[in-house]
Amino acid sequence: MKKSSLVIGLPLIGVKEGVECGVVKGIVVDPKTKKIKSLILLSAKNEYDFRELNICDIMGIGKDYVITQSIENAKNIDFADAGMTLLAIKCIASSGDILGSIEDFEFEEKTGDIKLLQINTGQEIAGGTILSLSNNLMFVDVSEDTSSGAAASSLEKEQKEFMLGRTVNTDIKNADGDVIIEKGTVVTDDIIRVADEADVMIDLTLGLE
Repeated sequence: MKKSSLVIGLPLIGVKEGVECGVVKGIVVDPKTKKIKSLILLSAKNEYDFRELNICDIMGIGKDYVITQSIENAKNIDFADAGMTLLAIKCIASSGDILGSIEDFEFEEKTGDIKLLQINTGQEIAGGTILSLSNNLMFVDVSEDTSSGAAASSLEKEQKEFMLGRTVNTDIKNADGDVIIEKGTVVTDDIIRVADEADVMIDLTLGLE
């Protein structure tokens, strides 16, 4: 899961081109599906150049970058169809009580599922309790936690197919600084598993020839 506060401000990089393409300025939710729809990006070259990256085009989100297969996935935005943001909107319980405003939230970058809402009062609410979104208001059923595990995404399969058979061109290290995948290693299912368990999938993806 990723916290919105840690995603906003990250640059986008395309694996195909190996270049950056804007910085995340917002996270958009689809009121109909109640899932994260896309990221809003602002170009570093032009303060009026906003682009949208759909959630289905995200390969991964690390502490330093948002990764997509190609920067061509970041499309010119039509704000009329962009959807709405969650931050600062009023959260209301099904009982009619105002719980506060949304200060932060956690979501699954592969599916867009909202997992946790953080209210400015300090309360945390499971994303599965969202009943509806409308006019910058969110209605939640805080009496029952209906959250569930995210379904496997077809994007995971595409990412795996992209990586298999490629050669690692730099040592991949874990959080402790230990080399867990050596330079020159050919990526296999076992290598992907090791990288996933060490939470270094982004490093592995960027380190492929």
